[in-house]
Amino acid sequence: MPTVLAITSDKGGVGKSTLAVHLAGALTERGLKAVLIDEDGRVGTSLKWAARATQRGCPLPFPVLSADDVKPKRLTDLDVVLIDTEGRPKRKDLRALATQADLLLIPSGPGTLELDAARGLLDYLDDEVSAARRARVVLTRVPVQGKVGKEASEDLRDSGVTVCNTMIRNFTAYQRAAELATLVREVRDPRTVPAWNDILALSRELI
Repeated sequence: MPTVLAITSDKGGVGKSTLAVHLAGALTERGLKAVLIDEDGRVGTSLKWAARATQRGCPLPFPVLSADDVKPKRLTDLDVVLIDTEGRPKRKDLRALATQADLLLIPSGPGTLELDAARGLLDYLDDEVSAARRARVVLTRVPVQGKVGKEASEDLRDSGVTVCNTMIRNFTAYQRAAELATLVREVRDPRTVPAWNDILALSRELI
């Protein structure tokens, strides 16, 4: 059975779908068979990203499915199933997802409001011990300069939160990738290489 990695957040603007698309791309580059399932029926950012990529004649190197298109037989030969959840999922849906996924990844910016939202999600999962153990925070949109990311990471760890060692820095190349409906490695930008290396490093840390 494939490893199930769910990416969710209780705060908008943390780059959840951008992270989901790029992690699927990094895992594929590493030779793993991955699929991305977009469960956000209202917004559908990952599905729209994939559709625009196909329209441009440069489809993403992995399939992106809606929740309605998922068939168990289509998943059996895969290595990884990534789930891009809806924004601010209902608590009962979050609990069900957390108990089914092998890993629950919560992206958060380093700001106070974003960190508080991430802690709120984790606090809700505390009653389900096995789910809480599978949850971890990844810091996103971290300023390239300064110690903001490091300080946020230390603050989370001091409060008992499991935090990924890899931080996703705030390179404008990611925004350009979203605009072009491609992966950041394909963008012509001076920071393309370090941006893609952040994603690759995170993918190796997770799987």
